[in-house]
Amino acid sequence: MSRVRLQPSPVQEAALLKHRGHARLIWNLAVDQHAHRRPGVTSAPGFAEQCRQLTPGASRVRVAAGIC
Repeated sequence: MSRVRLQPSPVQEAALLKHRGHARLIWNLAVDQHAHRRPGVTSAPGFAEQCRQLTPGASRVRVAAGIC
């Protein structure tokens, strides 16, 4: 198995760090949904429902960051 190590330029590194922050934000939102279920609801949303709920948030993050 070969391994590849990134050697980004300073500009690329900044972009990667920014992307990592955005991905972490969306991940934390997903984890929070599972950790704080509402009373009376039997379980946290399933995968498809969670994607529907988080996609608009991810879009807002990308727009705010000027990615799209």
